[in-house]
Amino acid sequence: MSIFPRIYDLFMESGERGLVGRLRHAVVWPSRGRVLEIGAGTGLDFSHYAPGTWVVATDPDLHMLRRARPRTLHAAGSIVLVAADAEALPFRDGAFDDGVVGLAMCTIPHPERALAELRRAIRLGGTVRLLEHVRMESPLLGRLQDWLTPFWRRIAGGCRLNRRTVEAVAASGFRLVSVVPHLGGYVQAIVARNGKRP
Repeated sequence: MSIFPRIYDLFMESGERGLVGRLRHAVVWPSRGRVLEIGAGTGLDFSHYAPGTWVVATDPDLHMLRRARPRTLHAAGSIVLVAADAEALPFRDGAFDDGVVGLAMCTIPHPERALAELRRAIRLGGTVRLLEHVRMESPLLGRLQDWLTPFWRRIAGGCRLNRRTVEAVAASGFRLVSVVPHLGGYVQAIVARNGKRP
């Protein structure tokens, strides 16, 4: 069995008890109805879903999903785990009311494809909520992220430090509702609505 899911949880543990956990709650809790979560990983979002929420949580990594399974038992929402690639989701158009992405866009190889699939699977008027770390606007810090990313990807499961996720969400056809920066803009809480398709 891969040890990366365990390492990931250990790496995230202190943040989940503090600021990251509070940010996850603020992003995930408002989701309602039928929710699609992509890049669910080890299930760190699960404890933040509201009672009565029905969640299909996807991830392509079976080792991550095995680690996530126990967290489904303690969640207030009903959570079903599905092994699926975010870039080719096995769901019909408009099957979900809302979408959630928690610190996952950085590892998806082609985020524009994943966002297009997310948009397809969420009904018109539905909402997607993301918590993501992004490339910072400061030229110096942004260049530092660019420089560190090749090394970081190799040791952190493909994570890219320099993704421009807000821009990618807007370019995918979602209508940005709010973008709230945290940690000096390194982390962004993004809410966007699914408008009419071209």
